[in-house]
Amino acid sequence: MKTFLTAVCLLILIFPRTNLLSQVPSDRNALLTGQEKSLAAYADASGFPDPKQVLDLSSTLGLNDSQRKSVQTIYSEMITRAKELGQRIVGIEEEMSSAFKAGLVNEKSITDDSEQIGKLRGRLRAVYLTAHIKTKRVLTAAQIDLYQKLKKADDKHQ
Repeated sequence: MKTFLTAVCLLILIFPRTNLLSQVPSDRNALLTGQEKSLAAYADASGFPDPKQVLDLSSTLGLNDSQRKSVQTIYSEMITRAKELGQRIVGIEEEMSSAFKAGLVNEKSITDDSEQIGKLRGRLRAVYLTAHIKTKRVLTAAQIDLYQKLKKADDKHQ
């Protein structure tokens, strides 16, 4: 019984640390691929459509060629910029993690790095939100209404 309890305690101590250190930052994959959906969720919920979802629904929404091309450009620019910012964020996070592991940190370096990460994450959020605003401008009122109805129906099925 004592051996079992010791093993459980070791797992409790080891698992969270290895889990946390396995990916820095925790949203690393989303940042590197430009797929951080949560940054603009309230825009989509407020009637500002997600450009990727608009492209996926382009036939159903009845997008014409000009609209499809415009939304594709918005989406491509959003993803390109998001990946650039994501790479910068991940780079700083990894440097900070390495500095902690090596014991080469101080209050100033951590404050500077944290502020830089905050600014970059703010820019990233603006990239996603701006893409939603631009996408809404491309669509007609009827297309936006249909998009919202399709989203609500999809949300009910999930």
